[in-house]
Amino acid sequence: MEKVLVAMSGGVDSSVAAALLKSQGYDVIGVHMQLWDHGEANFERIGSRCCSVIDSNDARRVCDQIDVPYYVINAQDIFKEKVVDYFVHEYLQSRTPNPCAECNNQIKFNYLFQKADELGCKWVATGHYAQVVQDEAEGVARLHKGKDEHKDQTYFLAGLTQDALKRTLMPLGGLSKKMVRKLAVEFELSVSEKPDSQEICFIGKPGYQEFIEKQTSPDLRPGGNITTTLGEIVGEHRGLYRYTIGQRKGLQLKVKDPDQYYVVGFDTRRNVLIVGPEKYLMNQRLVASQTNWVRPVSGLKGIECYAKIRYQHEPAQCSVTIYENNTIHVDFEKAQRAITPGQLIVFYQGNEVIGGARIDEIASTEAIQ
Repeated sequence: MEKVLVAMSGGVDSSVAAALLKSQGYDVIGVHMQLWDHGEANFERIGSRCCSVIDSNDARRVCDQIDVPYYVINAQDIFKEKVVDYFVHEYLQSRTPNPCAECNNQIKFNYLFQKADELGCKWVATGHYAQVVQDEAEGVARLHKGKDEHKDQTYFLAGLTQDALKRTLMPLGGLSKKMVRKLAVEFELSVSEKPDSQEICFIGKPGYQEFIEKQTSPDLRPGGNITTTLGEIVGEHRGLYRYTIGQRKGLQLKVKDPDQYYVVGFDTRRNVLIVGPEKYLMNQRLVASQTNWVRPVSGLKGIECYAKIRYQHEPAQCSVTIYENNTIHVDFEKAQRAITPGQLIVFYQGNEVIGGARIDEIASTEAIQ
């Protein structure tokens, strides 16, 4: 009986993962990570968010049902430092962050493997819809898309290292969401009807803009002018953090056809929001850094692959050139819409994730004609 630590969020996916592994003969230990204090709302079911005391209690109840030990890790301080502060800082720098991927990279797996070592666990398991394939012939672990493409979560896991993947189990990777719900009923789990979490765990109903305003002083988020790509002033903004590349709604522009204008860039030096026609959102090249190659690759020549520039993006064919300091240049075969600094770019060859990086800038601001 190999010992496995299962990350328990209190939701149906991680609960079914734990129950499946227990039924397969693993020695399961459930661990819940307390990442955020929701204040009074800790004791309420907060819509589709996670990380409340209610979720912790749900995870504990499932562990009691399947008769496995249960532990809670308090990681609120480091979560605030590494994820929440990063989230706020990125928006104040006119970049669009991805806190869920950052949490996986900086917090969850690091803490989980530390705890697994303390408890003598060989494996760490999660309820992600992704597949880990142990390639014994080449001595590498491969990260593949989940069978249910609508639920595939490999985009958020591109920061995983070989060391982590070689000790990771993702038992839901070959299942559909419908089947997971069915299994939850068959295992008689108390969370079988619990809705999926969909919101960022630390953001409330008002939204990220109001959250940032509560976390920062007004002098860090001044208003300024909105100009066209030609430099014509067409409005005023209420702080660059309130906007993202490709945004069209809520701009309140003083132009003839406001619906034809999108956010296409930021001039942070002059605190100016730049808008223009949709063609200015189309670009074929970008620069990215903080690159992690999930599977070892050769940097001696361009890497031909497909890439997603956001979670819901359709993978697009591209060529990747590797430079020093984990910096890469990506050239797409066809122009991509709304490449956004701060977001992740994740690389695929077939169903396999080979790596990921954080987008720094668009390599050319020329509009694609």
